[in-house]
Order: sequence, then C-alpha cells, then structure tokens
Amino acid sequence: MTTKMLDHWSAPAGSGSAVACLATTFTFDPQFFTDDCLSRFLALSAVTGEGDKISSIAATFEEELRLSETAAISVLVDRGTRTDRRNLRWDLIPVSTGNGLLHAKVVILIWERHARIVVGSANLTPAGYREKIEAALAFDITQGCQIPRPVLLGIVSELRSYLELLPGAASSTTARATDTLNRITSRIEQHSPALPTETAVHLAVAPSAPGSSPLDGYKAVWRTSKKPLRASVLSPFWDAATSTTALTSVRSLLTGQPKTARSVTAVVGLDRVGAVMAPVELASQVDRVRALAPLDAEQRTLHAKALVLENDEWVAALIGSSNATTAGWGLATTHGHRELNVWVGAARASPTGRALRALVSTQKSVDLNAIETVNTDDDDSNLPSLPLFFSWCTIELTSNSAQLVLSFDRTEQEPDSWSVHAPGLKCAVDQELWRKHLQPEQLFVTVDRTAVPSFLDVGWTADGTPVSAQWVANVDDTSKLPIPAELEDLPVQLLLDALGSTRPLPAAVEHELRRIEARKLAGTDATDALRRFDSSSLLLHRTRARSAALWALRERLGTRAASLEVLRNRLFGVVGPVEIGRLLVLDQTALDGGSSGTGTAAPAETHFLLAEIALTVGTVDWKCALQSLDRAVAQSVLAEALSKIEDRQRSLNSDELESDMLEYVADAFKEARRSCGL
Repeated sequence: MTTKMLDHWSAPAGSGSAVACLATTFTFDPQFFTDDCLSRFLALSAVTGEGDKISSIAATFEEELRLSETAAISVLVDRGTRTDRRNLRWDLIPVSTGNGLLHAKVVILIWERHARIVVGSANLTPAGYREKIEAALAFDITQGCQIPRPVLLGIVSELRSYLELLPGAASSTTARATDTLNRITSRIEQHSPALPTETAVHLAVAPSAPGSSPLDGYKAVWRTSKKPLRASVLSPFWDAATSTTALTSVRSLLTGQPKTARSVTAVVGLDRVGAVMAPVELASQVDRVRALAPLDAEQRTLHAKALVLENDEWVAALIGSSNATTAGWGLATTHGHRELNVWVGAARASPTGRALRALVSTQKSVDLNAIETVNTDDDDSNLPSLPLFFSWCTIELTSNSAQLVLSFDRTEQEPDSWSVHAPGLKCAVDQELWRKHLQPEQLFVTVDRTAVPSFLDVGWTADGTPVSAQWVANVDDTSKLPIPAELEDLPVQLLLDALGSTRPLPAAVEHELRRIEARKLAGTDATDALRRFDSSSLLLHRTRARSAALWALRERLGTRAASLEVLRNRLFGVVGPVEIGRLLVLDQTALDGGSSGTGTAAPAETHFLLAEIALTVGTVDWKCALQSLDRAVAQSVLAEALSKIEDRQRSLNSDELESDMLEYVADAFKEARRSCGL
C-alpha cells in the first residue's frame, strides 16, 4: 500500500491531544521536523513564519501552547549528524554507537487515545519524506490491536538499548525519552495480545548491531516446511568487494530444493541524476540485476531497503533501515551500524504476500558494465563526530538566569587545541581555560537567558588539520524556558479575552490581535461619540469577561497533567496564572506611574483580580489533574505558583486600599492554599 510518509504523523479521528513522541534518524532537518512532522503530530493549524506578523504570532502561540502540553518529544540522532537551531522544548539526543552509526529510523507517536509505531527507511528530512522511494511499516496501537505484544515490545526494547549508550550527564534528557518508552509500553500491554493470534500475517523484530544480524530472523515468520528458494534484495547501497559480501550471507539462506532453482536478484534504483545506484562488481555477486519498477511518472531516488525471500508457497520480507551491506546487516563483529527492521511473513498468494513481492517489482534487466553507476553511500558521513571527550551539554535555567553545564569525559582521549563557542559568539571555553580550572568534569558558562543556544561549535586539530563538530545542548527542565519574545508583549487584557472566548485559544488570540489592529487602523474621531465609546472599559463588562477567563483557566488547569513539566507550563506558561498575574502588575504599575499601560483598572480592582486568580487555582480538582504525578512534588509546584502570584500582589501599591479589601485578598490566598492541600 502506498501511503504518504507524513500521513503517519497525523492522528486518527478521536485520538485526542498529543502526549509524547520519540523518533530516531540518521540525517536530520530540524526545520522540516518542526514544520511538517510536529505540526501534524500536534495538530497545529498554522506554521510559524507563514502569513503576516499577526498570523506568525498566533502560530508561535499555538506551537508554544501545544508543546507545553506534551510530556516529551525526543529525537535520537547519530553523534556525527549536523543540525541547526531548534525549539528547545524538544530534545535532540546525539548517540554514539561505537564503531558504527545510529542508523535506525523509528517513530513512536502517542496521543491520548491512540498510539502508533512506524519502522522504516526514511530519515527525518524533506528528501526522506517527500522525494525518495522509501519503505515503512506502521503499527497502530489501540483497542482491537492484533500486533503481537512481543513484536511491539521488541521494538521498544531496541530503543531502550540506544538510551543506555548515553552518558550519565544526560540524565534529565534520558528520563524524558525513557518516560515516552514507558508510556508506549503501557499502551502495548493494554491493547496488544500477549500471544500471537491466528492470523495470516506473521511479524518478528530484527535489529542489527555488530555481530548480530537480522538475516536468520526470517525463520520466526516462515510457516512452511519448504525452505527459501529465491531472494530479491532492494537497496540503494551495496558492498563493492567481489569476495565475501553481504550477499554471500543472503545466498546461504537459500536452502530450498531443487538447488538449481535457487537465485539471488539485486533490485537497483536510480539516484537524482539518473545513474544506477550499484557498484559494477554487484553483477558478479548475484544471479541477475534488475531495475526497480517506477512508482509513478516522477523520477525518485531509491532509499528503501528490503530483502524478500520466497518459494512457491511462502514469502518473507525484511523491511527497515538496513542497507544490503556488511555494516547494515551486522555481519562483522568489529564494526557495524545500529539498525531496526521487521520481518513480515505471509502465504505467497495472499494479499499481504502479493504486497511483499511488489516491494521488489522490477521492469527490466540491467547491465552494470554498460551504464553509468554510482555507489556513494549518502547514509554514511564524512563529517567528523564530536569526540567522546565532550560528553554532554545541559542548559540549566532559573526564573532570571541561564547557564551551560559542559560535561567532559576524562576517560576519553582529549583532542588537541580545542575550543567551544556558541554560534556567532565569542569563545565560551577552551583547552587552556579547562586546564587552568584543573580539568574539571564539568564547567559552568553563564549565557543570556533569552538567547540560549541549541548547540555549540567545537573546534580542534587532528593530525595538524583543523576540524569541527557540533555539541548539541538540551534543557534540564523545559518548563523553565522563557516565554518566546514574540509573546512577551501580548497585553494581559488580550489574554484574558482570549481565555474567555468560545473560540479555540490560538484562534481567539489571533482574533483579538486583529481586532486591536483594526481599531488602530480605523483611528478615533473625536467628534463621533459612538466611535469613542468602548464598552470594554465598563466594570460590568470587565467582570463578565474576567469571570469567563477565570472559568476557562480553571478548566485548563484541571485537565490531567501528563508530566510535572506540563503542570509547570500550565501554571507559569504564557496563559498560566503566574504569567497573567505578572502582566496585571506590570499594567497597574505603568498606570500608577502615569505611563500608557494597556489596562484601565483601579488599583483595588487589580488586587481583587489577583486574589480571584489565586482562588481559581484553589478551586481546581487537583486530585484529578495530578493523578499521574508525584503528589508531594506537584504540590510544591502549586505552592511556588501561589507564592509567585501573592508576591506580585504585595508588590502593588496598597496605600489607598480599604482594610476590608486587604483582608479579603489575604484571606483569598489562605483559602487557595488550604484548597490545594498546602
């Protein structure tokens, strides 16, 4: 079945909100991942940067809101993979596998009422998802799932083994990724049958690592006494050697009778300029070379990988990330890539059997000696990996500061003449400074909290030649990230009106922004009383609007929090009670000082509204909202939030307030704490 790869990132109807995501890839494009993959996973209605300024602000608001509600988004990449700037609310996790690459391509997507695992050949790049020929298997995990539990748990187990390769300094990042794997494990145990059911399709997980090949795994899905006779191998890259190659191992799998019927066919594709992707030597390794049949009229570069074994009764196909190479199939003990594949077996004449054979459908024979060929592995990398001496980079944040924690592994070889800087900035640390500090395991570098880098540039010399690589940075606690600059200046009244609107919150923000812009463009006619009239300044109007906003705030806070970071985001984020309290105080302070703030409230009204916000926090059903969290830790976050709001209230001028109002405000905060169990 031909399906657009990006469609897998969209939730089926009724799946609910996005909860968590984990993906692995070799090459990676963070902009594509954000704009095309995450936007579908999070069900964003717009992409940041598209449209006018207001549209862009609304898109940033929506992205911030949705990301703050996800428990974790993690992308595992090979340590040598280059990246670019990204939103620090999701983790980019570089993995070193030793003498090989992290080459697996897996996606785990979890929504409130649905989950999906995709195993395939596509990297998270525009080319992988839009331009190349790729192959993938998608497993939906929901009520009625028929995928055997051992298969799905086998995929999860392989991903856990990648996280075990991370250094101890990556603990917070590892914990978030592990939490996602725990969540998908729970879904699998809830919906997937513990034992294989009577089915026409058989599945087996087939990872690859040095000395651990997926090839023999076909036996787990082979359901006939007759052995394989024919093999068709689809791959964009091949071993070029003419002696023992990966295809030698494939031939050893063909033990069916008669012996004369055994054959190995190499199925080759084209690159972007039309050259056949195979070494000339391939012809001597197989019985025939044939061209992959085109999928459509558009010329596409082959990147799919498949090994299809068959006889007259049965067919089994290996689908995933492994190229037909010694490194891809784990045939050497000293080097090789970490790959993930799945064997699929079915009767040859069944619909699944026909679909598996169609993976290697060909159109004509190919004479490799008579045409232009190419065998450059674009999955391989000539770029240097960051030396393991540079262990991990963590960003630690507080409400008013930020620092990079640079962790070094002194058991690894230290490169020569090294230096580390943030892109475009002066040197943060170098070899001389590190040694001056007595070669510590960690160095702390203060950075601007509003411009925290998502990676650092590292330079060093190797054999006298300057080389460089990137040192990816991840945030220790994503809930402490500052609100995006585009959203910091949103008027508090706009946020309150948006909260109280019947529209979805991002749409309401855009609507309010456009309403404000329209009023500015229209101007004010001093002779027109109707145009001068603004009902929003009336106390009754404000009271109704704010009541609606507080009700919506309570509903948002009362939804079950997927993680502690989600709870913090709800309380301290762009439409959280702490941030709204901060903006109210800024507005009132500006008015008191004679500045043109965006508010119209008297000081007593602002004191009263802050007290009502605290009471709103207190009326939330926290037993429901915190049921997935450590209660004591969650309550400490609630206590911190209420203290922040009260500190804001106390910072206001209260000289003209009646004693009854001051007493009411103080009682409101006491009641809020009591209601929260504090």
